[in-house]
Amino acid sequence: MSLGAKLKAFVAGVETWFLRLGQGPPLLVMPGLLGRDAHPAAEASSDRHTAYAPDPPGFWQSEAPTGRLTVPWLGGSWIGSFHKGVIGNRPILVLGFSAGATFLVHYAATHPGAIGKLVLYEPIIKGRDLPPWLRGLILATRIPGATAVILKWAPNLVPVLPGVNKVGWRKRMRLVEGINSPRAVGDLGRSLLSSDVTDQIQSLDVPVLIVRGDRPGGLVPLEALKSLRGPHISHLEIAGLGHFLGGKGQQSVVEAVRDFLRPSRTFR
Repeated sequence: MSLGAKLKAFVAGVETWFLRLGQGPPLLVMPGLLGRDAHPAAEASSDRHTAYAPDPPGFWQSEAPTGRLTVPWLGGSWIGSFHKGVIGNRPILVLGFSAGATFLVHYAATHPGAIGKLVLYEPIIKGRDLPPWLRGLILATRIPGATAVILKWAPNLVPVLPGVNKVGWRKRMRLVEGINSPRAVGDLGRSLLSSDVTDQIQSLDVPVLIVRGDRPGGLVPLEALKSLRGPHISHLEIAGLGHFLGGKGQQSVVEAVRDFLRPSRTFR
């Protein structure tokens, strides 16, 4: 699969690499925290949108910030700078996976008018709802040098961890791919652990589509997602998908939400 060359920009003081594909209303696609890029979703949506898929700070080719990487900073200053400096100062559509969806919720809640529609695939609503084994690994990153050790040994630990035992072996080996700054991912993980975006999602005044797979035992409790209600919130369940999405899974999400992401006159 040839996606073309990445582009580079300085975003909130961070050298940021991103993929831009297609032509049409802008769509920002954010990956999660497990090192999986959002390129398949960007490619799948590029026939109708100008899709932007950035490498978040500390992941893939983008450098880490000099200060602490937190949910408010990434979901505020960094996404805001990327939006205005790279995409342009106009409303955008957004699609986020896992923690990436959480960052986009924070951005939408703190920047009224910046986003027209949100698609959130299994967002991390409350950090405290993450499985105990994952909370333990995140808390262990407070120990100097622990994050690098955890990232090194995570592929060997994953097969015995509850909640991910249905992921194929090859996919397990790729769960932590793409992380270039253990310090940054440790900071961001701890910030995510203390976050709760329930009120932010319910307070938004733009259309929100909560998407989930039907496989139980993932990182996000399905009941927590189903409990999100509001006149602007709709739900979609896609059969056969779980939390850890590879290329075909991302493409399936894009196909399923095409009608929701159809731009209104605002974007034309």
